[in-house]
Amino acid sequence: MRIAQAKLAGISAIAGTVLWEFAFFRRTSPLMETELINRILLFGVLVIVPLGLYVIARDQNDRISFFLRLATIAQPFGAVAVVVSIFQEQGNAAAVLAATWLVVTSLISLYGLARLSFGQTRTAAEVSISAGLIYLSVGSGWLIMARLGIQPLGFGDTIVLLTAVHFHYAGFAAPILNGLAGQMLASRSQNIRWIFTLVTVGVIAGTPLVAAGITLSPALALAGALVISLALALLSVLVIGWIVPAVASRSVQLLLVLSSVSTFVSMGLAVIYAYSIVAKRLIIDIPHMAMSHGMINAIGFSFCGLLAWSILHSERQLE
Repeated sequence: MRIAQAKLAGISAIAGTVLWEFAFFRRTSPLMETELINRILLFGVLVIVPLGLYVIARDQNDRISFFLRLATIAQPFGAVAVVVSIFQEQGNAAAVLAATWLVVTSLISLYGLARLSFGQTRTAAEVSISAGLIYLSVGSGWLIMARLGIQPLGFGDTIVLLTAVHFHYAGFAAPILNGLAGQMLASRSQNIRWIFTLVTVGVIAGTPLVAAGITLSPALALAGALVISLALALLSVLVIGWIVPAVASRSVQLLLVLSSVSTFVSMGLAVIYAYSIVAKRLIIDIPHMAMSHGMINAIGFSFCGLLAWSILHSERQLE
């Protein structure tokens, strides 16, 4: 059963990549910054989420896999609904289509909660993966508001859309990648495991801290950006220093290194942007952040990382 689910998620990721490439050349908004953010969002929905499900499905606990099975089946339909929604004008019709994605992500989040409540282990690695699954539905809620055109607390459309993107990458992909690394680091020395625990706290806490900072204070957002950036930088050191040498596949090694190096660039840009808001001094604007931080984080960190773990898990399945 779990192999069938993994295959379905893998097929969805491949099909989603093709669909994203097709959608990439079609305009979704007259505004350049919105256009770029929409492309990054669609990449998360069409490619990153099914890749994450592909890896998770291979390690699932059969006792609590009901929600994951439903989510894996529903994911392609929800993803296509988001694509159609993005090409619609803001309003009720676009929001109803986006709500299909909320159903999918709610099932994923329920599986994450079940992992925490009924899972056999509650190691830092497993908690991190569960946190990523849970955070995802928050992003879909913000997506619905973006498609409705609602601007909560006076936020502009761009900030609402960016928050949806934030929870698909920093909220979903980063904790899962961290958890996958932690599973391989479990047999390492106590010092390495202690460092990984600190990384996990930073990765899990950083995402809501940034989101809260957007709502309450630019200084808090900068603190959140620093926390998650330092955590992911430490994770990259652990991956390059201890996981890459333990992997036999050259392609997996290359992808893990690319993912890790991308972290330093993308999160460095995130800190610079957060600082510019606090200092009220324009250093890098949103369109340039989308082109640099957004694309590096989406393709470099998230996609290369999840693809590496997908290949690694597939090779182990064949052993």
